[in-house]
Amino acid sequence: MYKSLFMVLVAFLLSAGTGLAEEMTEEVAADEVVDEAAEVVTVEFTGVAEEFFAGDMPGAPTVWVVNVTSVEDEAVICSEVVNVTVSQATLGPWGVFDANVTEGSVVDVFGAYVEDETGCMVTLEGSEEYYFVLADEEEDEEEDEETEVDDEEVEEDEAEEEAE
Repeated sequence: MYKSLFMVLVAFLLSAGTGLAEEMTEEVAADEVVDEAAEVVTVEFTGVAEEFFAGDMPGAPTVWVVNVTSVEDEAVICSEVVNVTVSQATLGPWGVFDANVTEGSVVDVFGAYVEDETGCMVTLEGSEEYYFVLADEEEDEEEDEETEVDDEEVEEDEAEEEAE
């Protein structure tokens, strides 16, 4: 009789455990669907590369601290200082990272924006279209052209003075 009672108890526990496992599996699957459906928020901004951190351990993230100077498309960034993760030993795809960036360089950044309890950050993980590069030199070229025009005017004035 005890054997029968014991067998009924075991059967009951197994069926209850199986039901619980199925319920938990359904909840996890629902969470995964929500995670997959979550929209990635991207930001594009220009800033000054302030500080570089490369992790001590293999695979640790490589991060630039960037002081944001201008933001494109009215994107909302939680701070004027943003950590930009440019590489890490995780599966990609990863965006483009310009190794020529040094402290004080003006950079253009486009990446996935993440905000958590530690602040806000941008990562190049998730798309090959993301980038962390030296800012376009078009603005610098325009300034150089203006300087050249000023220099030419000075030279013309000097030539006229010498001719007189």
